[in-house]
Amino acid sequence: MKKNLFKPGILPGVLAVVVSVLVWQVVSLFFLEVFLPGPLVLLDRLVLVFSDPDSYLVVGKTLIRIFQGLVICMLIGTAIGLTMGIKRSVGAFLDSWVMVLLTFPAVCWAFLSVLWFGLSEVAPILTIVLIVFPFVTMNVWEGTKAIEKDLVLMARVYKANRYLMIRKVFIPQLMPFIFSALRIALSLSWKIALVGEAFGVGSGVGQQLIYWFEDIRVDMMLAWGLSFMLLMVLLDLLLFRYWERRTFAWRHQIAN
Repeated sequence: MKKNLFKPGILPGVLAVVVSVLVWQVVSLFFLEVFLPGPLVLLDRLVLVFSDPDSYLVVGKTLIRIFQGLVICMLIGTAIGLTMGIKRSVGAFLDSWVMVLLTFPAVCWAFLSVLWFGLSEVAPILTIVLIVFPFVTMNVWEGTKAIEKDLVLMARVYKANRYLMIRKVFIPQLMPFIFSALRIALSLSWKIALVGEAFGVGSGVGQQLIYWFEDIRVDMMLAWGLSFMLLMVLLDLLLFRYWERRTFAWRHQIAN
């Protein structure tokens, strides 16, 4: 059978990047460099960012806040989603509340976090938690609806207690949904962290964006934003996606 060259893999991704850079270069010719620097200009600024040792300290502070918020989001969201799935009455009661949290404007949480905790380390972490955990909750809750009822009935026949039911039946079947929630949470957390830092903390990538914005340096803003985005993409590809593929290799074999 003839293989499709454009199946998910490296080639389509490379082509997408090349086309995007070419389009970017053409469009930048119609703007002043101060408003839209071209790819070569941005590449030079990226070298400046990566060559400065202090940049790694700034990025490190932001990463710590992201992972602190991420851990809290996953713990709270998974616990609530699992409870909503096990107890239908709890699910019916919390459904509307979770939907309200999902639709509440993210920027409002950033302002409220600063008002509540001032210019502290708590503000950006709290912003991440308040915005992201409802997404984790909904993902896990939907996962509980896909659990095989026969396994639940079998566990009840063998008189498994609630702890064993969760550990041996629910958690194993929820792992794909938890992994999916984790990747969604990561993609949201780093964006929210930058907003929270811009409003509430005196150091971090978010503050760098604000600093260069006030100096009207679009090139440096894009350099900081793009460098951190690349770091998050690499983290997702090399850690979470690889971990997911190794853990659920059997699913890919069945799909193929």
